[in-house]
Amino acid sequence: MPRIRSALRAFFSPAAPGREKTLRSTERLSAATHLVASLEYLATERHRRPGGLNDWSVVRDSYAARSKPTRAVLDAVSRPAVTRALHVVAVGAAVSLLAPTSRRTRLAANAALSGIDLVLHPRHHFGTDGADQVSWLVQTSAALARTGRDPRLADACLWFVALQSVLNYAASGYVKLAGPLWRDGEALHGIMRTVTYGDERTWRLLRRHPRVSRALGLLTLVMECTYPAVFLFGGRLAKPYVAAADVFHLANARLMALGRFLTAFGAMHPAVLYVTGVREKPLPGPGGGTERRDDLFPALCAGTAAVAGLTLAVSKQRRRAVVRTGRGDEEAFTASSGNVLSFRRVGTDPGEGPLLVFENGLGATMEHWERVVARVAARHPVVTYNRAGYGRSTYADESHYRLDEAVRDLADLLGHVAPDRPVVLAGHSLGGHLAWHAAARLGGGRIRALCLVDSSHPGELLASERQRTGELALARELPKAELSLRIGLGLQRIAPEWAELLPAHVRKLALAGYRDPGQAAAMRREWLAAREDFYRYEGGLPEIGSPVLVLSAQHAVHKDAEHARLQEEFAASAPRATHTVVEDATHEDILAHPACAERVATELLTFVEGVASDGR
Repeated sequence: MPRIRSALRAFFSPAAPGREKTLRSTERLSAATHLVASLEYLATERHRRPGGLNDWSVVRDSYAARSKPTRAVLDAVSRPAVTRALHVVAVGAAVSLLAPTSRRTRLAANAALSGIDLVLHPRHHFGTDGADQVSWLVQTSAALARTGRDPRLADACLWFVALQSVLNYAASGYVKLAGPLWRDGEALHGIMRTVTYGDERTWRLLRRHPRVSRALGLLTLVMECTYPAVFLFGGRLAKPYVAAADVFHLANARLMALGRFLTAFGAMHPAVLYVTGVREKPLPGPGGGTERRDDLFPALCAGTAAVAGLTLAVSKQRRRAVVRTGRGDEEAFTASSGNVLSFRRVGTDPGEGPLLVFENGLGATMEHWERVVARVAARHPVVTYNRAGYGRSTYADESHYRLDEAVRDLADLLGHVAPDRPVVLAGHSLGGHLAWHAAARLGGGRIRALCLVDSSHPGELLASERQRTGELALARELPKAELSLRIGLGLQRIAPEWAELLPAHVRKLALAGYRDPGQAAAMRREWLAAREDFYRYEGGLPEIGSPVLVLSAQHAVHKDAEHARLQEEFAASAPRATHTVVEDATHEDILAHPACAERVATELLTFVEGVASDGR
């Protein structure tokens, strides 16, 4: 018992490694990663030969937009003899770091490995992973630490490596936490089922014991999400967390063949123990004295993070203010659901003829229709609006959401804006699905005509493998996007191509909505409801009595034969239908691209006026 207590006391006590020992441990573990990686590349040259995954004659097209000098360097290092020679040099540099060499030798070896990684990364376009990225970061930090004899520089570099390690685990954990797969134990079971990273025996074991799968998933989440606790209680938790991370990577090495991850991420652990350990410690050797760790770097990081956090919070509130302000001419309508819908009336109203109402796609606002509306409103009255949760529209009920609620809201709005006149409904993507159901609910007497712009079909997830693949990716990304926007990272969300194509006067508002967490939550809520309905689809569209114009995006129907077939099914299910493919249009830019929007507006006007003139 005394030995057990002593071992536990040592395990839960702050570490006390010296600066030089920590730096050498970091270098050696990272060098081991480089050694294995270069030997693997030397042994698998077939991947770089013509027809291989890293055939430079093909891969170099990915760097066509780079500057001419950059392309010249890449072409030079990508010659087989040069690539081979650089890997041989990397092997030698890694071996020298594993040996007890001098400071200058270690500086040169670290710099060589960092530089070789940098110039060869484009060459190995396929096959690199997180281990390569972490190893480059560690080796570069070690090289900087060796450039001078000032211990403060070495401490800053070790602090940087340690903070990167903590950030890696915490970010990985919170990304996993955003979705249900790891919480429910499905992720681990699914990984073990794959050919690339799976292990059949483990998969069968987890399939027989789902509680074990769930427990392991939860343990992974707890370890990663709470990893910053290494800084608590004077560093007493650092050793247990580092040991847990090592066990995690050891399991990955055995089950997922990610052997280099063990040494790559393990190379950061000595730095974690160093910066969380005893700050002042005696120097080894007969000379005596003490060694004191410099902690200026984390203080600077904390100050920078505080300023960045304040900046992100202010920018988030400004974007929210832009969304809540809208365009200034919106009206508000409260539907029977309690949702408050924001809508706009524009266009010429001769007092007769139909009112055109536009329904937005998933994640879209009425600004997406701006180019089409500008053309159509010159000849007809138009109403655009935002569904609950988008723009200035608010969502009242936090209970289980169903798409039928959006259909009822649309029907209520139509009763408000056009109580005594016929309506032409136009819907894009998911908006087309909602418009079809609203037309079925209200009947042909109220809905004069229906226009579907590359509309979602309720059978698309069951019929199309491409749609199912996209749905799985969307289900993974939506929670992450919402989480990142809620913590203020909207500035880092790259503007999509469709936003850049919108007219300048609505672009700021559309981008503010795209980066707004409330709108991201509405998008996720709608998609969860849509996939629930789509996976229960048993065939047969609701009957409508209205003529239908089906406009399909050329790239969408050419890439997916099932999507094309389902677009034809829309046309076949209507009493009178016209089906047109909009050339050079994608699903995303069919409304935003000037040429595509012009074609959509032209087809819509021709169809509406044709329906009006025949009296039916």
